[in-house]
Amino acid sequence: MDKTRATGRGGYLEGLLQSCPDAVIAIDAKGIITFVNKAAGELVGCEMRDLIGKSIVSVYESERHARETNRKLYLSGGVIHLHETKVRTAAGRLIPVRLSAAHMKDSAGNYTGSVGFMQAYRPWTEAETKLQDYCRQLESRLAEWTDLGAPVFELWPGLSMAVLVGRMDTDRIKQLKKRLLDQIVVAKSKAALVDLSAAVCGEAEVPAQLVKLFRMVRLVGAECFVVGIDSATMAETLEPLVGDNPFFQSYSSLEAGLKAALAVMDMGIYRKG
Repeated sequence: MDKTRATGRGGYLEGLLQSCPDAVIAIDAKGIITFVNKAAGELVGCEMRDLIGKSIVSVYESERHARETNRKLYLSGGVIHLHETKVRTAAGRLIPVRLSAAHMKDSAGNYTGSVGFMQAYRPWTEAETKLQDYCRQLESRLAEWTDLGAPVFELWPGLSMAVLVGRMDTDRIKQLKKRLLDQIVVAKSKAALVDLSAAVCGEAEVPAQLVKLFRMVRLVGAECFVVGIDSATMAETLEPLVGDNPFFQSYSSLEAGLKAALAVMDMGIYRKG
């Protein structure tokens, strides 16, 4: 009964591996190939039965590459994903592959072999690699420009500040929201000063998003002070969203807003003389 079940499971597993579109190769503890599926035979360019009993080294570009893969597998704790190497076909052609593999062990924890899945792929050309590098540079610059367009920092212990520069859209407000709230929580700020004097409203949804930001500043425990709402259109749009019980204080100048924010911390600005 048990033997019948084991045979059934083995037949099912073998059928599953044979139908796998990736090349599957299993080896024993001595590096001898014990199983290959149809895709592996097609990849190497020979019959499956011709691979059984051979050393796994015969499949690699060279013995050095086989040892390199084996070393990486051991160093990673017995599992690797998408390791790039090359397979040598029966005709001597080299095919780049990405290999995912794992060690196999018996019930006592002894190493019994490995099984690997290989996917053939086309390596990037020099032009494609350069294009990828250029895209990464642009992404890095874009992140820097985003930071410059909405810097968030601690102006004074207990006082965080955000300055919006340029066109405001919902994406930028969402980024600002997360950064400012995180800054307030981490710095344990009592007051937050938001400067809109250099910002331009670019979308109709921006005022509502700003009001939501001002509310959330209060919810995380800081008083919100806003300066730079010098546009009649912006003021008219914000007014119905604020209501009779404002959760932020608005000032016409940065100096006035800064004085009010410092007053929350029992501090002030004084002129000499």
